[in-house]
Amino acid sequence: MMKSAIVWLGVTLAAHAVVIDSGALNNTAPMGQPYFGNVGVLNGASAIYLSNQWVMTASHVAGSLPASVSFGGTSYATQAGSWQQISNSGLEPGLTAFADIVLFRLATSPGLPTLTLRTTAPAVGNNVMMIGNGKVQEAGLTYWTVNTAPDPDVWNEVTLPTPFDREGFKTTAANQVRWGTNEVAIADETVNAGAGDTKSFITTYNTTGASNEAQGVLGDSGGAVLFDTGSGWELAGMMHAIGTFDGQPSPTTAVSGNETYHANLSAYASQVNAIVATVPETSSSMLVGMAMLMCLTRRLR
Repeated sequence: MMKSAIVWLGVTLAAHAVVIDSGALNNTAPMGQPYFGNVGVLNGASAIYLSNQWVMTASHVAGSLPASVSFGGTSYATQAGSWQQISNSGLEPGLTAFADIVLFRLATSPGLPTLTLRTTAPAVGNNVMMIGNGKVQEAGLTYWTVNTAPDPDVWNEVTLPTPFDREGFKTTAANQVRWGTNEVAIADETVNAGAGDTKSFITTYNTTGASNEAQGVLGDSGGAVLFDTGSGWELAGMMHAIGTFDGQPSPTTAVSGNETYHANLSAYASQVNAIVATVPETSSSMLVGMAMLMCLTRRLR
């Protein structure tokens, strides 16, 4: 069976969180990780606080400038006129004009630490920490047999000791920001899940891997992928999509062998850093225009 789909981790379906192979909660900051609180909640998915009141998320999560975003349970209004979508200009021929990455600015500071973007591309084998918002996985593994004769494949749940073909986690109704770890399996890939070509790196989920091995699921779009340089943490990526198997009951499951696609922020760091250094001006006409746009967006959803 081959991976058959690239799926948004955003707002088109119910939201889920980083799934951990050990079943651990991982809903508080691990020791030595000062940026757990920099991941917030937006439209049932995730957003990252950078600095200077600027926030990053996936464009398919935000849709347009949101009215507010929540960090640590506190809601912060956004600044009109601050919406910025990240461009693929200058990267390579044939890419869509924009990547699945947007920035916008909060009207007030949330008092969170400054998060530095990594400017060096990830390498295969690099360890990363993934932090995203959403539902919590079930406590135990689920097992499936897979019939590959039909198209798509047909998955059926079984209980041990019945032989099985695939294993993974389903999710519950609980929703929270959680963390997990993985390592880079593919360092350079262009991924488009429907919201624009995005330079990405990939992690692969293994239920028999390290005790905190993580897989992204719905709601993790816009979540942070952090790299420990040895002298501090840098933001290396932003989760935006997953790769699933043919016929997989997904994206409500995390199955061993699934992939998580992370925007490679080293490719976009110069653009993002230039935006974060600015303070956009607002005007009454701009405020009215943004309000009209938001109303139109709500009607179309």
